[in-house]
Amino acid sequence: MRFLVPFKQIIFDFDGVLLQSADLKTKAFAHAYEDEAPELINAVVAYQEAHGGIGRREKFRFFERSIFGRQASEERIDALCAQFKSFISDRILEVPEVAGARALLEYLHGNVKMHVVSGMPQDELDDICARRALTSFFENLIGVPVSKPEAFASILKSEGCSPLEVLAIGDSTTEFEAARDLCIPFLAVVPEGATNKFPPGTCSLRDFSGVKSTLHKMRTCATSSRMSS
Repeated sequence: MRFLVPFKQIIFDFDGVLLQSADLKTKAFAHAYEDEAPELINAVVAYQEAHGGIGRREKFRFFERSIFGRQASEERIDALCAQFKSFISDRILEVPEVAGARALLEYLHGNVKMHVVSGMPQDELDDICARRALTSFFENLIGVPVSKPEAFASILKSEGCSPLEVLAIGDSTTEFEAARDLCIPFLAVVPEGATNKFPPGTCSLRDFSGVKSTLHKMRTCATSSRMSS
């Protein structure tokens, strides 16, 4: 390899990291509550933008209880999830990939083990990755109901590696916190114009444009993590 990869395992989030689908998911939540008061819809959007990476059922339960002040039945949550799924089902196949993502996957494939850990339901994650020809790049595709902390810990155990041999890449504090709690180095994806939600000093990039520059960021994460361990 021309550029050395400083990790044995890389864990990718999906929405906003491999696909530019984070905004689509936000619109889907807003659409589910389109008949509610605008200020309440704005609260739903604000929460979603600040808490990506959490499963939609958990979010809908939070919205119903904490924003709309009602105790929703499981039938109500099922209906909201079905509406959400219907909204994104075809649209997500048209969403562009994050710039440079596929080139990076092609470069890394066969040289480092890669995994996807997503807040998307498992069946949808499997289906979308298959339909977008992404499945073959990854050792594992892990979605809900497995939480991100559980998935990260499972990968460490099954692969028999130390946390410093793994890199987590994500765009939300959900996966950042899961990585931090397990001492896994983290690389944040913060698109141009987006608010940086991560603590100062967190390694970050806008997208994966240029394999060489992306690997340089990975090496920076590896160095800073080992110095602080």
